[in-house]
Amino acid sequence: MIDFIILNKFYFFIVFSFLILLLFFYLSKRKVEKKYKLHLEKEIREQILELRKKDELLIAQSKLAAVGETLAHIAHQWKQPLNQINSVVLKIETDYDDKVLNQELLEEHLNEIEKLTFYMSDTITSFNNYLQPNDKKEIFSIKNAFDDAYELVYKLLESKRIESKVVIINDSLVKGVKKEFVQALLVILNNAKDILEERNIKKRKISINIFSKENKAYINIEDNAGGIENKYFKKIFDPYFTTKPHSQGTGHGLCMAKMIVEKSMLGELLVTNQNAGAMFSIKLNKMEEYE
Repeated sequence: MIDFIILNKFYFFIVFSFLILLLFFYLSKRKVEKKYKLHLEKEIREQILELRKKDELLIAQSKLAAVGETLAHIAHQWKQPLNQINSVVLKIETDYDDKVLNQELLEEHLNEIEKLTFYMSDTITSFNNYLQPNDKKEIFSIKNAFDDAYELVYKLLESKRIESKVVIINDSLVKGVKKEFVQALLVILNNAKDILEERNIKKRKISINIFSKENKAYINIEDNAGGIENKYFKKIFDPYFTTKPHSQGTGHGLCMAKMIVEKSMLGELLVTNQNAGAMFSIKLNKMEEYE
């Protein structure tokens, strides 16, 4: 009987010791896990902080890039009206020397300069929209927007001996920031003018077709400069891509036009090679006047 009691005590001691060891290992494990968890949380906080710093740096770099691009766009768009203003000033001097500069003719020249300087001022406001994307959109006529753009380039097209043919089958109302859309049209028209001049095309032509089909509004701008080379076709809308010397082009224009049409107006801007040259096609959603 005594041996049985001693044996039970021995077993109890063994079990108790085993439980104590289990408790010790459990507490040790919890301590290690807690320490590891604290270390892991510290590392995660540090990584999050580092990522936030990188994000802030990227945001700052993006803002600087946006400002730089905006300045480049403005410089690109100002080049043409500055040349036109210079031409008007030379015309005034010529008319004065030829003694044909009367009050009416002088006012005509000054009105043209005023219109061009207003456009240059308006360009800054328009490009500012890219840094302030929450500008209020409006419903406007696609024909009126084209007229605004065409009015600024038609004299330059004439001076470059470029015949322009505008066919308006029907007009449509679209939604967006009208000034931005005018800028996109100017980019495409200037691009057509430049390639016709660069390739020294003899009978230079730009054809513009405005029409609608079902619930879509279209405007096609086509030149007869021979089209886009295959090696450049996929890059034509890439930022900073240009086939011109850096002194004559920045590679911003067509990228900007695509951004306006597709991101701002939720439309589509495509380019295809036709028989005579390249055709830029803009497709937009038609809007109801009081929608």
